[in-house]
Amino acid sequence: MRAATKATLAANVRRLRVASRVSMSELARATSIGKATLSAIEHGRGNATIDTVVAIAAALRVTPADLLTAPEGEPTVVTRARTGEPVAGPLGPGWFLDGADVEGAVELWDLRLGPAERRELHPLPAGRRALIVTGGRVLAGPAQQPVELDTGDHLSCAAASSFAIEVVSDGADVVVVLLGAR
Repeated sequence: MRAATKATLAANVRRLRVASRVSMSELARATSIGKATLSAIEHGRGNATIDTVVAIAAALRVTPADLLTAPEGEPTVVTRARTGEPVAGPLGPGWFLDGADVEGAVELWDLRLGPAERRELHPLPAGRRALIVTGGRVLAGPAQQPVELDTGDHLSCAAASSFAIEVVSDGADVVVVLLGAR
């Protein structure tokens, strides 16, 4: 399996498993595939056979093509808390998270969310959305591609699809940035 295909499969299995709220152990039981093998596939290290891809797809209720095709549109960008080296910026050294050249409104929201609380934003014709987790853990991003984020993690994506934030800890604090058209 080519490296690009492995990376696409890894990202899609993880994304769809998390979105379905299926643990690695549950997926292993449903597919009769070892947890270590599934973990290797999710981390882009395993060579999945066609039978393995078909079994994972069936368990996640998607087609094998859904697992092997990169999602269309602008990518969702996740930056884990303070990874890499700080760079010089207008306020001194720091970690650059995101930028956009947009017209229209720029809104910054600080949200305190309770356990299992969920918030949703409708799609917009233009703009970007960004989220920084300042406390707790959430499942957030485009509704079809949520990502689990911990304190300090940052996510950025196009505003063209539905966006959801769901708390997966005892509560969470997040900062949401809306850039562009409303």
